[in-house]
Amino acid sequence: MCESVRGCIQGFAKVILIIVNTIAHLSGIGLIGLGIFTMAKGKEYLPDVGISLTTPAVCLIILGALLFIISCFGCFGAITGRLSLLNVYLVLLGIIIVLEIAVLIYGFVNKGKVESTIKDAITDPFTNVNEKGTSALSIDRATVDTIQEKAECCGMDGPGFWTNAQFASQVPASCCKDSADDEELCDKDKAYQEGCLNSTEGLVKNALTIIIIVIVVIVLFQLICMAMAWCSRGDYESVDA
Repeated sequence: MCESVRGCIQGFAKVILIIVNTIAHLSGIGLIGLGIFTMAKGKEYLPDVGISLTTPAVCLIILGALLFIISCFGCFGAITGRLSLLNVYLVLLGIIIVLEIAVLIYGFVNKGKVESTIKDAITDPFTNVNEKGTSALSIDRATVDTIQEKAECCGMDGPGFWTNAQFASQVPASCCKDSADDEELCDKDKAYQEGCLNSTEGLVKNALTIIIIVIVVIVLFQLICMAMAWCSRGDYESVDA
């Protein structure tokens, strides 16, 4: 009876390991694709706050590649019954979990730096456009317009930020949701009331929170995978002999 129960547990662990690593295999491909998409098209969908998307895109590609490779060991180890493959799978998964926990701790420790980083990144272009008006550098005007349109905000701290004489009682057209494409200015009473500093900080902080939650879920998921791989090892001990 005891051997039968043990066999059932090992068989169940094997099936779960195959299913989980098949999903992980496909997820790895998806992450690689997402990383490539972020690198190529990310700026078209996210507000430009002066922070490069190259680093997170590369991280996604590396994470996807690692997930793809590790899941191969787990899946083929479970299918073929090669104990050596499962041992490599356990070691690699353990290393990844340690690295993920380190990233998680680093994220918590440095979360407070997000506000200052964003403020430094958007202060110069907003200040230059407010001081120089239409004579400001085109790259600064483009940065301001992109942030205001994507984050649906106006000025650093609201429509009142725009004090340049050229604006008079108006604000840049990107402050207003319904402004026409050929308009340069729009009325303050039609502008978004939230400042871009708070808006972009909120977007980035929400993104960081989601990333932290995802990492925690992934770590728990990987710990379950390690438990399944360890439970199924006994079923394969004679295969590599």
